[in-house]
Amino acid sequence: MWKVCIANPEKNRYNIGMNTVTQFLWDHVLTYSVMAAIGIIAVFGVAFLLCIRREQNWVRQLFLMIASLIGLLGGAKLFGAISYATYLYTRGETISFIECFTQSGIVFYGGLLGYFLTFWILSKFLLPRKRLGRDIVAVTTPLFHGIARIGCYLGRDYNDFGEIVWHPCCYGKQYPDSAFCSHFWDNRLPVQLFESAFNFILFAVLLILFLREKKDARRGRMVYLYLFPYAIFRFIIEFFRGDAVRGGFGPLSFSQVVSILIVLWLIVVLILKKTGVLKPLPVDPYDPGVDLYRFGKQPIKEPIVFYEGDDAGDKPEDAPEDKQ
Repeated sequence: MWKVCIANPEKNRYNIGMNTVTQFLWDHVLTYSVMAAIGIIAVFGVAFLLCIRREQNWVRQLFLMIASLIGLLGGAKLFGAISYATYLYTRGETISFIECFTQSGIVFYGGLLGYFLTFWILSKFLLPRKRLGRDIVAVTTPLFHGIARIGCYLGRDYNDFGEIVWHPCCYGKQYPDSAFCSHFWDNRLPVQLFESAFNFILFAVLLILFLREKKDARRGRMVYLYLFPYAIFRFIIEFFRGDAVRGGFGPLSFSQVVSILIVLWLIVVLILKKTGVLKPLPVDPYDPGVDLYRFGKQPIKEPIVFYEGDDAGDKPEDAPEDKQ
């Protein structure tokens, strides 16, 4: 079993007493992976409850969310390769894209956009109530992000001697003279915890807005209400991350550039909607997929169409059969 090595041995507050179980977890479990798994479980649990609350087809909703994880992983790795390439370019180094792809890490923005884009495409063909489904995805995303960021802060790594050190994601600027930062690893500003707290607050606000919204015509706006504040927050918090390995363009980091592009895109979409260039999608009053998995409720049948001359209550022989 590896010996635990504290980042600052002279600071006794890091010498946390460990029993056999906690020692094993510290030595062998990837904290970020565990917290990400907890975040995914929490997201699917909340999404299931929201589907039941809004009578959404929860089987299709959860299935598409699971399938969209492929886009999340691909987008996170792709953005990681691009950001790493910009970092090497600023240092005057060049490597092949394959090497850059294999050596780079992952970027949340890439995973976020890949997840949203994949779900948007799949829902267009497989989900009857598309805008409601996209709202559920937008509401639950900051919940996952908040939990996963805690895993970032609780990360650990190996030093050159094969010893485990508490090394939370290697970012967060150092402030040696700050009394506040002296309580955290290596006198670094705990930007991961700040981002986690912001995501939990954003999740609570979006959840309240989602539950209070009664008009189907206004569905689909949660994506914008999530992306806009997060992009602004991410742009600001990047100044305190000190994460140079992620690359950038001039004085701005890679994530700051992505944040600016997202905000500009949202502003353009808002202008196009206000001017009538982008028209809202028509609301479908009948959703054939809503009632498939209601608990203890009968499916809603299509209304019977009576033709002129038919007696009320009599169904014409050539009328279409009721769909179950």
